Amino acid sequence: MNASNVESLFKKNIFKICLLAFAGSIIYGLPYFRYYYYDAYLAAYGLNNTQMGTLGSAYGLLGLLSYLIGGVLADRVPAKILLIFSLVATGLGGFLHILFPSYWMLVGIYGAWGITSLLTFWPALMKVIRMMAAESEQSRAYGLFEGGRGVVNAAHMAIATAIFGIFQAKAAGALGLKWIIVFYSIAPVLCGLLFCIVLKNIETKTEERPGFSIKNVIYILKMPAVWMVAAITFSTYIFNMSYFYFTPYATNALGISAVTAAIITVLAQYCRPLASPLGGFVADRFGKSQVMFLGFLVMAASTFTIINIPQTQNQIYFLIIACSIFYLAMYSNFGIYFSLLTEGGVPLEHAGVAIGFVSTLGYIPEILCPYIAGKTLDVYKDATGYHIYFTGMIVVAVVGMALTFAWSHFYAPKKNALTVASIEKQGNERG
Repeated sequence: MNASNVESLFKKNIFKICLLAFAGSIIYGLPYFRYYYYDAYLAAYGLNNTQMGTLGSAYGLLGLLSYLIGGVLADRVPAKILLIFSLVATGLGGFLHILFPSYWMLVGIYGAWGITSLLTFWPALMKVIRMMAAESEQSRAYGLFEGGRGVVNAAHMAIATAIFGIFQAKAAGALGLKWIIVFYSIAPVLCGLLFCIVLKNIETKTEERPGFSIKNVIYILKMPAVWMVAAITFSTYIFNMSYFYFTPYATNALGISAVTAAIITVLAQYCRPLASPLGGFVADRFGKSQVMFLGFLVMAASTFTIINIPQTQNQIYFLIIACSIFYLAMYSNFGIYFSLLTEGGVPLEHAGVAIGFVSTLGYIPEILCPYIAGKTLDVYKDATGYHIYFTGMIVVAVVGMALTFAWSHFYAPKKNALTVASIEKQGNERG
């Protein structure tokens, strides 16, 4: 395969990446929609707050335990089969949600979604995205994927809100929830069926499928690059789980109205489609770790600005600008970190295990951040609690800067040297 063919992989697969982005968004509609209709969900299914939390724990715990197992599975089973199964099974779980809405049945369904949307889905999905682009195009592929997810998130959330609003106006909120579930159940099933037709030959014939071996797992765990990517992912994901607190900070500490403050959270979904693809393209051109370093620096500066916004009539405008810059940097980094695995020398045949391991450690903030933030805000009242938590975010950004700086010195030069050597070798062979 010549260089021009390799370089065209990303362009050839843009439609498939967009379709994968749709799948990577819509499959999480069912596990997470209850957060957006919290009170209505409690009333419709007769739950208390503890039971509601248990549903999330069932999903999150099985999901966290699933990533590494899913990574091993992604290296052994064709990704197309895993993706189709995951989408269809998740959608069928939605129909079970409607038919058998007892509390313990819901716990079982949410636990099952932890398997179908994470174990059999996420590592395979990330591995397929890697296959959609050449090594020099990895960041833009992951960036387009994350940006596409942002567009789809905004679209399906608007549709679900419209469905709920129609029934809520008729004092039938419970019925509105059921139709939202129907919508979120049909969409992934249809997407899975479409994958049967569209995702053909997504894996190369030369790709080896190693049988499960502890040696393969140990091989990945011995790679310092994998641990560094996990640490960078962990640092990045902390911000993804923390920006929600900008809204209550605006209302509780700055005295901004709830409606106006809600704009701050909504802005994130509008920044994501721009930031992730753009960050990916820039990272492929100027360096992944360099762009992520800048992203952490901007997030630190933006968070510092948010803490120190003056109490003036124009404070909402300062807050919106600071948060928008923060979101652009956050989602730029969010679309890059998995592409570091290629730069770190992780072989494609072991990519599933590496992605599973990175996800297992990197997504721990999904469990830690809500607890730490809640505890901090309960102990330290008013603005003090928010300032302490946001200061912690700045410290994490500094750690992220240190990690990406180290990566640029230990791995990026090595990757560049290998690329130059490969080009020279091809030139000698042609000569």
